[in-house]
Amino acid sequence: MNPYLPIRKVPLDYNGVKSSAFAVQMEHPETGELLPEWREAGVVSNKYMLLSNEEVKQAATQVAEECNVEFVHDKTFFNGRNYVYSMKSSKVVGEIDKGDDVALGMQFWNSYDGSKSFGYSLMLFRLVCTNGMMSRDYFDTYRFKHEPKSENWDESLEKVVLNINAVSNGGVKIEQFLNSLRKLNALDIDIEVLGDIRHKHLSNIPTGLWGQIVDKFSGIQLTSGNDSHSGWDLLNSSTDILWHKDNPTMTSFNQNQEIVDGLCRAVA
Repeated sequence: MNPYLPIRKVPLDYNGVKSSAFAVQMEHPETGELLPEWREAGVVSNKYMLLSNEEVKQAATQVAEECNVEFVHDKTFFNGRNYVYSMKSSKVVGEIDKGDDVALGMQFWNSYDGSKSFGYSLMLFRLVCTNGMMSRDYFDTYRFKHEPKSENWDESLEKVVLNINAVSNGGVKIEQFLNSLRKLNALDIDIEVLGDIRHKHLSNIPTGLWGQIVDKFSGIQLTSGNDSHSGWDLLNSSTDILWHKDNPTMTSFNQNQEIVDGLCRAVA
């Protein structure tokens, strides 16, 4: 689905009685014998700051151009309601093991149903496989309060640029994150440790997904020749499945965040 179709916000009413809510509609182009038509994408309040996904993409591009880190587009997600624009960089912020570096990435998100306000957060990428790692514990989220047409818009973007530049030069939270990832790399996982992690730190992960993760995790020894399995291996088994899904969902992003934070808490 094209995430950049024109949108509009129109009032809702029933038999002449107006609602305080508004419908967000996307204009779908003409296809075959079907004429162009507006279709509902969500319902939001009158005060909801509605931005088009195109405007969010432009904001991400502007931030990437103005900060000291060189970002490139990684992936775009859109399910008709929720939009996520992810970018990655080659800016190494730390080494987890010899030759195993992680770099900065960032995400911008938006929604047409009010479920995810226009915002941004940093993340990490493992360079050897481009697995994306999201975290709520180590990276703050920034929710925009102003839209591109407002006089405070440039100030909002400047805050994001300053945040990226500061994190790229190191800081307490990024060092804590890296230290947790290194602890995971040093953690040897046997069946007892795996069970402890599952039931104490990742109990909300669905059984089906957990089975996929353990299946991939248990096969690492066959493909790498390593005699042991580490917490870092478990984390990357998880992010490899979730970040590279052919048909991801918003739940995929949330589970990525939950697993990364859960594993880091396990070695805190």
